[in-house]
Amino acid sequence: MNKPTLLFTAALLTAPALLALTACQPSGPVTNAPETNANSVTTLPISELPLHAEQATRLDNNLWLGVHPHGDIQIRDGQGALVGQQPVAAEFISQRRDAQGDFFLSLTTDNQLMFYRASAQGISDLHLSAELPWPLEGMCLYQPSAQELNLFVMDESAIAHQLLLTRTQGELLAREIRQFPLPPLAEYCVVDDSTDQLFVSEENIGVWSYNARAESEVLRKPVDLVKPWGALEHNTGPLAISQGQLLVAELGSDLLHAYPLDGGDTRTWQLAPIAAGQPLAADALTVSADSDKTVMAVLDDNNGKVYRAELTLPARAGDNQRIVQVAPVAETRPMRKSGDAADDPAIWVNQQQPELSRIIGTNKKYGLYVYDLAGNELQELVVGRVNNVDVRQGFSLKGQAADIAAASQRDRKAIALFSIDPLNGQVSTAGEVVTTLDNVYGLCMYRNITDNRFFVFINDQDGRFEQYEITDSSAGWRGKKVREFAVKSQPEGCAADDRQQRLFIGEEDVAVWTLSADAGAPTDMTQVAAVSDVLVADIEGMDIYRSDTEAYLVVSSQGNDSYVLYQAEAPYEYVGRFRVGINAEKGIDGASETDGLTVTSQALGADYPAGMLVVQDGRNLLPDENQNFKTISWDSIRAVVIAP
Repeated sequence: MNKPTLLFTAALLTAPALLALTACQPSGPVTNAPETNANSVTTLPISELPLHAEQATRLDNNLWLGVHPHGDIQIRDGQGALVGQQPVAAEFISQRRDAQGDFFLSLTTDNQLMFYRASAQGISDLHLSAELPWPLEGMCLYQPSAQELNLFVMDESAIAHQLLLTRTQGELLAREIRQFPLPPLAEYCVVDDSTDQLFVSEENIGVWSYNARAESEVLRKPVDLVKPWGALEHNTGPLAISQGQLLVAELGSDLLHAYPLDGGDTRTWQLAPIAAGQPLAADALTVSADSDKTVMAVLDDNNGKVYRAELTLPARAGDNQRIVQVAPVAETRPMRKSGDAADDPAIWVNQQQPELSRIIGTNKKYGLYVYDLAGNELQELVVGRVNNVDVRQGFSLKGQAADIAAASQRDRKAIALFSIDPLNGQVSTAGEVVTTLDNVYGLCMYRNITDNRFFVFINDQDGRFEQYEITDSSAGWRGKKVREFAVKSQPEGCAADDRQQRLFIGEEDVAVWTLSADAGAPTDMTQVAAVSDVLVADIEGMDIYRSDTEAYLVVSSQGNDSYVLYQAEAPYEYVGRFRVGINAEKGIDGASETDGLTVTSQALGADYPAGMLVVQDGRNLLPDENQNFKTISWDSIRAVVIAP
């Protein structure tokens, strides 16, 4: 896994380039561009709204909220009677819902974001941000989870800024998570929270889809393009989402298109003329769902008036496929090396004082690091390119009680061994075991609890595994190869279930497999799970969460920045999946492109009463820094994945 770069396609494309782009860049769930011939276009009636507004949206009880850069924020009823107002000149309306009901975000003429609620009782719950440093062309809200609120703002320099929004004591805090380039003349945007898609409208070219998740790679895909490269008749303009459909109004035109986000047929409407021979010229679009109706407000660019229209769209299918999020509790200090450096963690448990347990993590360019549970760096061991690390406790070194860590040492094709003081967690180097592999890669440990024997599994990028038994002597630890086996392509992650004497291994682009961990057992493998839409290649880190009542295999699904849970005992049933999102309260970003992970079921103090998960973070944001590790309470995973 490499440190990501921003990927984007030049907006000013020649005709052949655009044709090639539509052929090789799939649009995801949005397919089948509309036809706009006379036989397929439906006329949509409109009626003027009694509002002085540039953007408006329908509230409950047939009330309307309107904003204007040369007026006030107003609430009026269907006849135009004033119900409430706020003397703030503003533009844009973006809407979401939380536990208290609907809320809105607008931009004041002082370039401040304003959070507020609007109802028959008036405007309330106002929160203003500091003045933004960029002049804006457009903005749209994104709600990844109930605990997190983001905003995309598009500045006049064609840069998108993704902001984390939090409210405190009347102030709206807007902290930048990431930024990325947009095509020229990008002015309108909208986000579908259910599919985590950001849609951006590029005037005269088309509509693009981006992954809205802050931890995702920046890569755009075309939804539809203006003729002759796509099916949009003249232009592309304002965007909205309703009932699982992307609505696209053609800028300066009376055409409106609907693209189902889950696939299926698209539709086109022609908005009725404002007057005889005077077509509407769309310049802003907002929607609100009312039972089976979608109520729209459309601004006419010619006369500055807002018009109402209603659509009947099919109800959206159930939202069962969205991947839930959990928030990290803490994060470790960033790596001292930039780029793809952090790789794999392990947990050492302090049996006397669990809250003083340690996280051991690899910097695969440099060495091994030891952290406390708050993420503070305690030790640095400069031992070269160690890739994966694992820990087992209850061993001895030269006859004295000691815990053991092992790491794959790529410089010397070896297993690097480390002793851990069982009283205080101090880590020391303890020799190496040279393997017969050519390019050592992944590693995990296994303890046979029946006879208290300790083993290390290490693999090669060509698919070979070697199993070494580690024994103690007066001279220190020694390693002896006791078994070997292979998969057909590149592996890395592996984990042993000591209680069941099972080994789980990940063949990165193929599947998770399991076989006996016992040194004298056959090497026949059983498939646990194949690469799929749920488990997305690369299959990376994995570990076993086992308590007296639960046993789960946790696997890093690197291809879609998620983690998948399976039962750790046959028939290895799928349990659920999750992502690590932002902890807005603590200002800790989520995790993406995870290489290694580790988990324990042991209680580690007040923050981790049922154990903890530690994951490598390939993109360390808030602020943008070198890679690190994130820690997550198992209780939060149980709440949303295992027993929601």
